[in-house]
Amino acid sequence: MPKYRPSDDGKVIEGKIVVFLPLTRADSPRASGASAAQERQATAAAAQAATLASAARDAVPLCEECEKARRELDKPKGS
Repeated sequence: MPKYRPSDDGKVIEGKIVVFLPLTRADSPRASGASAAQERQATAAAAQAATLASAARDAVPLCEECEKARRELDKPKGS
C-alpha cells in the first residue's frame, strides 16, 4: 500500500511537500522514445515546477535568503 494518496498532493507531510505527477502512457517520455536520462530529467523538472507552484500558491519561502527578504519587506518604514 502506498504511503501517500493523490489527495495528498501539495500537502506538507513529515516536513516534505507531496507532489503527484499524473502521467498517461501518451505523456510518458518512454512512449516517445526518450532515454532513461531524459526521462529522469523530465521527471525532475516536472517535480521542481510543481514544488515551486505549490510554494508560490501557499506563500512559502524557498530559502533562507527569500525569508530574510520577506521579513525586510514586512518591516515598517523608518526602522
